[in-house]
Amino acid sequence: MATTNWQRHDGTNHYLEQVRWAIPFGPEQTKLMLQVIGHFTPAPKKILDLGCGNGFLAEILLRLHPDATAVLVDHSMPMIERAYIHMKDYLDRCQIIHGDFSDSFQAYAEPESVDCVVSGYAIHHLPNEKKKKLYKEIYDALTPGGIFINMEHTASATPEIEKLYDELFIDHLSAFNKKDRRQVANEYYSRPDKVDNILERTDVQVEWLWEIGFTHCDCFFKWMELAVFGGVKK
Repeated sequence: MATTNWQRHDGTNHYLEQVRWAIPFGPEQTKLMLQVIGHFTPAPKKILDLGCGNGFLAEILLRLHPDATAVLVDHSMPMIERAYIHMKDYLDRCQIIHGDFSDSFQAYAEPESVDCVVSGYAIHHLPNEKKKKLYKEIYDALTPGGIFINMEHTASATPEIEKLYDELFIDHLSAFNKKDRRQVANEYYSRPDKVDNILERTDVQVEWLWEIGFTHCDCFFKWMELAVFGGVKK
């Protein structure tokens, strides 16, 4: 199983308490994700949440679809511990797995067995060749008409745009946490999990989905390096 900074409780707690809810347009991203799923796959029976974190996305989907079940996977044990707490009202309808989907995805989903695959800020930790391989495995796991939606951190087109994104993101973190901007900037640029990010442009990843065989592939939302994109299995 991969060893990253997400195995640390301090990093996990910092992300969930000071970063996750400060992500710009986070509610809008989630709402649009649900609207896209509702349009193409309105009644999913089985949901797979890759890199589930504390279970935020799976919990919303199970609440909206009372007949559905979910499998939640994350390689971070601290996140898995938080997921058991967050999902306490849905433990009879979900399976929470400490596992690494970058190498053993088929252990979590047989071919054509899942109606909806979601991921939130997780797949960008994989090398690009593994990202593309995972997207193909997701396609194989989906039922016909099933949907994949990735809420993700992607690469900027140029270093100057990346610089602008960093500055704007720091503004959001500072305002949300009511902390001095200089302190937030120092924490942001020196954060240990930065080395775990392997970013790729949104348009490149959407093109991968088309090549794999997905249809209705698009970037449904984008603000700087934050994107919601995906596709539907034919």
